[in-house]
Amino acid sequence: MTEREVEELTVLKGKVEELLSRYEGMQNDLISLRSEKEELQRQVLVKENELVELENKYNKLQLSGAVKGDEESARLARKRINNLVREIDNCIALLNNI
Repeated sequence: MTEREVEELTVLKGKVEELLSRYEGMQNDLISLRSEKEELQRQVLVKENELVELENKYNKLQLSGAVKGDEESARLARKRINNLVREIDNCIALLNNI
């Protein structure tokens, strides 16, 4: 083997080692990103559950405000009750069609 061929093989070996090193680094990054993604998905689920709870509390507060006699709250409560009644009617209609 000539000196030039040895030099080319050495350069090639260096490039292959660099690629392997970069590949391993990217594999580690991928593992880290997947872990971070799972954590963020878990946090999203927690926040969605908190949102549902807060919306329920807000609706209860609106209804309790309507009971107290606040005109705006009473209007909103009537609107909410009407929407609920419509939803129940739709569910009954769907059940009757089954």
